[in-house]
Amino acid sequence: MITTYGFSIATPNKDLRQPTIDAVFRWLNDVHPHDKRTNTTPVSVRHSANDAIFRVDVLEQDTKQAAARGTTITLITSKNELYFDLRRTLRPTKPALLPRRTIDRPELRLTQLVIEIVNIFKVRDASEFVKAEITLAKDELDGQRLAAFADAPGRRLPIVIETTVGKPHPLTSLTTAQQLAGIAHVAQVSSHVAEEAFNNFYGARKVSSSWITVMWPRGAEAENFHQQDDDELVKQLIAASVGSLVTLILAPPKKIKTKPSQSPDGSGTEPAATGELGRVNQELLEENAGLLENATLTAMLAAQKTEERDRAYDQLATFLLMDEDKSYLDKVSDAVAYANKNLANIAFHARAIESANSSQLMNGRRVYSNLVELNNLAARLQRGDFAPNVFNIYCNQQLSNFAASVSGEAENRYAQDYEIDWKGKNVMAKPHIRCGDARIHFYHDTDTNEIVIAYIGRHLRDKTTN
Repeated sequence: MITTYGFSIATPNKDLRQPTIDAVFRWLNDVHPHDKRTNTTPVSVRHSANDAIFRVDVLEQDTKQAAARGTTITLITSKNELYFDLRRTLRPTKPALLPRRTIDRPELRLTQLVIEIVNIFKVRDASEFVKAEITLAKDELDGQRLAAFADAPGRRLPIVIETTVGKPHPLTSLTTAQQLAGIAHVAQVSSHVAEEAFNNFYGARKVSSSWITVMWPRGAEAENFHQQDDDELVKQLIAASVGSLVTLILAPPKKIKTKPSQSPDGSGTEPAATGELGRVNQELLEENAGLLENATLTAMLAAQKTEERDRAYDQLATFLLMDEDKSYLDKVSDAVAYANKNLANIAFHARAIESANSSQLMNGRRVYSNLVELNNLAARLQRGDFAPNVFNIYCNQQLSNFAASVSGEAENRYAQDYEIDWKGKNVMAKPHIRCGDARIHFYHDTDTNEIVIAYIGRHLRDKTTN
């Protein structure tokens, strides 16, 4: 299991427990509404008024690889503080070595939750509040104040400082500050005077418009970033936050209190026995945590297998009907309409429906059979059984008469025949399947792993066209 995003924050104000829980439940209901949850997205909630631990765990299948993405939120009320911990994890669902470099920039709704928690807790880091905003240094006094904050010995979080003087567009933005909420402070120096004041405080050129500076806390050496955007910077800071997270070993919910055993002299629990019981209890807690994680993954995989079985039953019923009724789905237009309704893992562009309706072709069952195979391959792709860049290889193995592209002449002379408008972009549907007189052209959207059926009909113009 790899932690790909982590954020924690603590406050001595334990009265903020309920507002924090309310914020988490709002996030959960927005992202995973109760009426839309399935076995493939298990949600576990630990919540009781008498329990010092509140915990929500959500597991989702990652469509791009053989792994599940978990979101775990933990709120612990201790004697001295209220501690909030949020983690995103990557958990293999099959034997695999996953890259350690994996870091997630949080999506919008998760970022909004983190901002809400930061605003609820209202904690200070040295002299400044932790916030999801950019601090602006406009004049000499601002530059000196920012330098003093960067030098504060009690500071816990790093500071990202960008000098924006002379830049048409800053590399850091409000989005940067929001995605780093609770992880780092973000500041912009917007004048030469403020920049000079900051550098004079240190007696060295710490900040400049030529780089972005990260002032690490506790006397660690400052680090400069020279990239053309904020991506590597943000990911390195998230990775640092992940590395600073404490190991959480949570006791199970309390049930029935029992009286402690007494030593022979009545002085209390025997010290040796207490130590041994504590060790055994610790081992059991760790073992139970592993069992729970395995059980959750098993339940999710079982749900996937159930969905695959149901899909196979539906397809079998369709093929049996084809054998009983020789005219069933004979027309390509009927076969495509049926496929559009029943094959959930491929998308049908409007042009595919129109071209099938106007084709007047009568080999619909063969077309439908190929669409079923393509649908099954798309399901495996979206589940992460293989990488997107080898999808065409699997198509070539599973689909007869498959071609991964079209000729160069077809692409150059007749590009409009193969183009569709997909999400505001003109894309070419070059991979295709030959089904007698019919052709099935599709487009693989590598951003979302959607397989889009673009055209079903007679042979399009290519190098053989006069």
